[in-house]
Amino acid sequence: MPLYQPPSFAAAANVGRSIADDFPFATLITQQPDTPWLSHLVLLPDPHHPDCLLGHLAAANGHSAALLDSPSVAIFHGEHGYVSPRWYVTPGMVPTWNYRVAHAHGQAEAVDGDELTALLAQLAARFEGPDGWTPAAVPDTALAAMQRAIVGFRLRVTRWEVKEKLSQNRTPQDIAAVIAALQAGDGEQRQLAARMAQAQ
Repeated sequence: MPLYQPPSFAAAANVGRSIADDFPFATLITQQPDTPWLSHLVLLPDPHHPDCLLGHLAAANGHSAALLDSPSVAIFHGEHGYVSPRWYVTPGMVPTWNYRVAHAHGQAEAVDGDELTALLAQLAARFEGPDGWTPAAVPDTALAAMQRAIVGFRLRVTRWEVKEKLSQNRTPQDIAAVIAALQAGDGEQRQLAARMAQAQ
């Protein structure tokens, strides 16, 4: 994808969902007339509605009411990291930051009852694995009380915005050198190197 060239709607949705699936910890922003509400939370793709994301907030968090009244945007940060000019083959370069990001714009609607229970089970399964903890381990009365303390929601995504800055404007030799330098780094750097290699 050429640097700064907006992808088509379908391509943006595919890339956006991929970033959200791989990096589900998001920043959710809802603009109200008096103030923007911001929360940091896990949002997962809805298995039954491909253009939706599922999440929940504490009922005591004022954002949980605001997001049902106004459009929101969820921001997902994918692979990212510093790029040193020392890594380039070409001289005279400057430092930069490579990254992938996705913005999911949409309107949230409440999820409750059995749907909320299923949402919590999906969250647990994503991070616990098939043999891990599930909400079924909590007594029904306690689980019901916990669910009353949260607001589950489905964010219906109407638009994805994505940006992938992965050294596309550098020479093939520079890109290869950056990938090699990142591959020698930590886990996050190696993730970025792998994504850059896939983009070639």
